[in-house]
Amino acid sequence: MIRMMCAAASAALVCVLGTGVAQAQDCSGAPVYFNGELADVEGELTVKAGKGCVFGLNGIPGALNETVISLKPRIGRAGVDGLKPYYMAKPGYQGPDEFAYTFIGMSQYGGPMRITVRRKVTVVP
Repeated sequence: MIRMMCAAASAALVCVLGTGVAQAQDCSGAPVYFNGELADVEGELTVKAGKGCVFGLNGIPGALNETVISLKPRIGRAGVDGLKPYYMAKPGYQGPDEFAYTFIGMSQYGGPMRITVRRKVTVVP
């Protein structure tokens, strides 16, 4: 799972997405940082073939209306369960893949919130 932690520093909002421990053997990646309610960020992810990752919602700075897959993966499968995005690597595949998901809603200050996270995936056996 992905854990999200946010901290307000001065007037800037800084958020971190990182991989959780529970699925570390199937899915791992470095934290992804973003500032504010309108952001496009990128992060790397390593996933075992045939396994997957679910990305949590804790710490999103506002109210989510929807989560969408904004870039479909070429090889694996991505989707949304409730508001939580997920990625499943194709069984037997080994190599690169890429996808993106976007959180859409209202910021904690009443303005629009749109955070897009692009994941460059390496699928391993």
